[in-house]
Amino acid sequence: MKKLTLKLSLSLIMGLSSTLTFATENGADSFALGAEGMMAGALPPPGVYLLNYYQTYHAGQFDNGPPDFHLDVNAFIPRLVWVTEQNYLGGQLGFFAVQPMVDLRLNAAGMSDHSSALGDLILGSMLGWHHGNHHWIGAVEASLATGKYDTPTAAQPVVANIGKNYNTIRPIIAYTYAPSNGLDISTKLSYNFNDENDDTHYKSGEYFAGDYSVGYKLTDNVKIAIEGYAFKQTKSDKQQGENIGMRGQVLAVGPAVQYQDKNWSIEAKYLKETNVENRPEGHTGLLKFIWAF
Repeated sequence: MKKLTLKLSLSLIMGLSSTLTFATENGADSFALGAEGMMAGALPPPGVYLLNYYQTYHAGQFDNGPPDFHLDVNAFIPRLVWVTEQNYLGGQLGFFAVQPMVDLRLNAAGMSDHSSALGDLILGSMLGWHHGNHHWIGAVEASLATGKYDTPTAAQPVVANIGKNYNTIRPIIAYTYAPSNGLDISTKLSYNFNDENDDTHYKSGEYFAGDYSVGYKLTDNVKIAIEGYAFKQTKSDKQQGENIGMRGQVLAVGPAVQYQDKNWSIEAKYLKETNVENRPEGHTGLLKFIWAF
């Protein structure tokens, strides 16, 4: 087994679940805001890694959305990561696959629905660089429309869909500054391109998303941090080819703590949303467990 160093944060800049973040069509998309934080830009040594996430999200209102809105999401998300020994452009080459399993309960405008199923499959590749206290990752990932999806109808307009029924491509960059004094300043940034939902003829607008973390190492095993995320939709949604606005935004912040040992680590965080426009407003809790084979 590998001994984990500071690089085992394995943030790895990839999304989680098609229902864990909220913007665009019906307030749902596939980028997991806030999932990454400490050491987000540091790729681990070559090897195979299993990351298991448990995330819960609760929202009690939807800005500029339906009345009587309430959303509860619980998801388990296994992620398999392979960091190769190959180098391109001076960076380590890696690949990853993510398959969310989601339970979703939705209430809106006096109607409700519940669903438990597999979410959209995510596949990606990445390059990681290290230079002293500075670490970078560049990646491209695809969120594929493989999850369970039912088209809303007049008889059932509120549908707790696990899948999005459209694909998303996102380039991603991440950076970490981690000097020997225990400081950890990390960020992960992405830009997201969506294609059209063929069943509803709705095209979700492009958006920027970013996670941030300012942490400090208390001991060789324990770190604490202030973490959060920002989301800003840069292009309007379209219905039948016509712009309909609905540009979402949100800012979130909260505490996080990480414990790391030889070949594993666990991180917990709680994040509260604010400055919300055109999307649900709530809070999320997340546990992330990493195991190095």
